Amino acid sequence: MRKIVVLFALLGLGIGRPALAQQVDLEGYFIALNACEATQKKTSDNPGGIRLEIMRAYKMLARNDTPGTHYRVEVPGAPESEARWVPMDCGVFAPETALVGEPQPSQDGTETAKDTTAGNETAEQAQSGFAPDSLGYVLAASWQPGFCKTEAGQDKPECRLLRPGRFDALHFSLHGLWPDDLSDKAIYPCYCDPGPAVACTQNRPPAETIELDPDLLAALAVVMPGVQSGLHRHEWSKHGTCYEDDVTGDDQDSNPNEYYRESLSLMAQLNNSRVWELFARNAGKELSRDQIEEAFDSSFGEGAGQRVIVRCDEATGDITELWISLKGHIDERPDLAKLIDAAPPAANSNREESCASGLVVKVE
Repeated sequence: MRKIVVLFALLGLGIGRPALAQQVDLEGYFIALNACEATQKKTSDNPGGIRLEIMRAYKMLARNDTPGTHYRVEVPGAPESEARWVPMDCGVFAPETALVGEPQPSQDGTETAKDTTAGNETAEQAQSGFAPDSLGYVLAASWQPGFCKTEAGQDKPECRLLRPGRFDALHFSLHGLWPDDLSDKAIYPCYCDPGPAVACTQNRPPAETIELDPDLLAALAVVMPGVQSGLHRHEWSKHGTCYEDDVTGDDQDSNPNEYYRESLSLMAQLNNSRVWELFARNAGKELSRDQIEEAFDSSFGEGAGQRVIVRCDEATGDITELWISLKGHIDERPDLAKLIDAAPPAANSNREESCASGLVVKVE
């Protein structure tokens, strides 16, 4: 995987480097963005040949110095010692204060849908009427600083906490992964459980809770900051319940853990691409649609830019989101370039149009 420059401000950098290396204890998680070696010494000694799993959250133990070069993380099951050293540029440190727990149900009295993903609906979902392997997808990736300037975003909890140094200040954030038939210009299907799928123009209450593995929720809280306002429950209810309903064989149907792990794997590739480099390098400046298309073509193959819609806020002209058309089976190690290449041009499958140019909002 291509190297990624992690643009995170570390905590506690107000003092100069001490004369001798001094380990600094840290609390939180390390989110792996690359499959780096995890060694007992900082640059050697790796019993078991351990490598980190991309987009997995590991318990953070310490950094080797101030500002430091390596983090010490806990790798469950690693032989001889579960405490391992990894280079800082292998991923992202998410302090305890940057993470959120499962949001509480809405207090406004709105009736919420129940999460019924225990695996006993396969017969009903198999009768959803989708042709085998017929659905494509739209990967909606937000530029969070732009979204947080919009009327819809500015008062959300995740936007009130947005500041320089956070992952979402200079990386793409996950809005959602939307199953879509790609056969017309409306996003469809949505809300596949309970009952038959409906058009995505509808908006129903989200599940009160969804069960996610703790390490996955920790990673999701970084890459999908909307977790703080319950976005993950909304996206699962509206789009995730339709995920893989059309897939044939053993992989038919899905659950929240699979849906979000595979979504985060796609986001890791986007945030390791020249598209991300283009946005990060030009924060505070305008980008044209042509520049963004060229970056997609360079990262994911000729024509990839035609599979993307650049969304801008009508009031300000700021870039808020990318909608990326995908086609093909998504598994634990999806190939984003192949999925983009197999999809029809976005102009043929979506009624939205790209803005010609927009500002890449920078967090000051």
